Amino acid sequence: MIVFITTRGHGYSLKSIQNGTFGFPAPSLKIMSYERLLGARRIPRATYIFSDIERLPPFLLGVAAELYRAMRGEGLRCLNDPAKVKSRLALLRTLHRSGINPFNAYRADESPRPARFPVFVRFETDHGSPLTGLIHSQAELETALSDLENSGTPLRGAIVTEYCSSSDADGLFHKWGTFRIGDQYSVDHIAVEKNWLVKYGKWDDITEPVAREEHETVSQNRFSPDLSRAFELAHIEFGRADYAIVDGRIAIYEINTNPYIGPFVPDSKPLRLQTQTIARTRMGKALEAIDTEDGGTVRLSADPSPLLKKCRRWRLGWQLPKHP
Repeated sequence: MIVFITTRGHGYSLKSIQNGTFGFPAPSLKIMSYERLLGARRIPRATYIFSDIERLPPFLLGVAAELYRAMRGEGLRCLNDPAKVKSRLALLRTLHRSGINPFNAYRADESPRPARFPVFVRFETDHGSPLTGLIHSQAELETALSDLENSGTPLRGAIVTEYCSSSDADGLFHKWGTFRIGDQYSVDHIAVEKNWLVKYGKWDDITEPVAREEHETVSQNRFSPDLSRAFELAHIEFGRADYAIVDGRIAIYEINTNPYIGPFVPDSKPLRLQTQTIARTRMGKALEAIDTEDGGTVRLSADPSPLLKKCRRWRLGWQLPKHP
């Protein structure tokens, strides 16, 4: 069994595997919130994936790191050490400094002076749309940041990111998604949109050349060595990297520890259906490779730290946890 740990309200990402709509063979998976894990004294013997790490407040991040070590100490397989996984900003800076990414990022509340423009502003922990469109100069940036503050949007937690993308001959912007699951990597899909900010992708816009490129890349599981290096630098053992190839170089936008894996919806285009089948089959096998055979329960430390004791006592309005 695999247990996927998320912040409360964000357990939807892997529901397809839990409820059987993934479409292909995969191991048993359960979803547990950090709040429930926090109150548990005994937990199932399973593989535990710590996700949503960027959403954890500092005190809960520390508790998660403590639980990770306690669980590892009991012989459980755990992926994504909360004490080591890099935040979005730290990762983007590291990737730029290491020569992998051609673009950089900055804290919005530190009077940033980007090395190049355009840039855009977003919250570091948010997976939605940016706070601004593209900003083309230092003066525009300073005005935009001032406007955000004056409108009631705090700059703490916001980052300024240098734009790095390009469109193809058909005006489509591309974004690839590649998973790391334990020691295995799997190129999963390409998403395209006519907007520079590719979020979910518009499948009807995928042209024949793009579909062929996707099929070749996915079927060969072809990715840059810099991608696996990025996962190592991020200390992420389970997650999805979102990236593009810009002017012949990889540009990694983020590595999401709680990636959405939706229900299997067969594509009407035969070639894309083949591509989907290859990707989902490979993902299922990668999940099986990290699976732990069911085998009773494990007792967590009988001597928790003062921080964990406080969190269990405070509850902070959380739902009372139930023992698994």
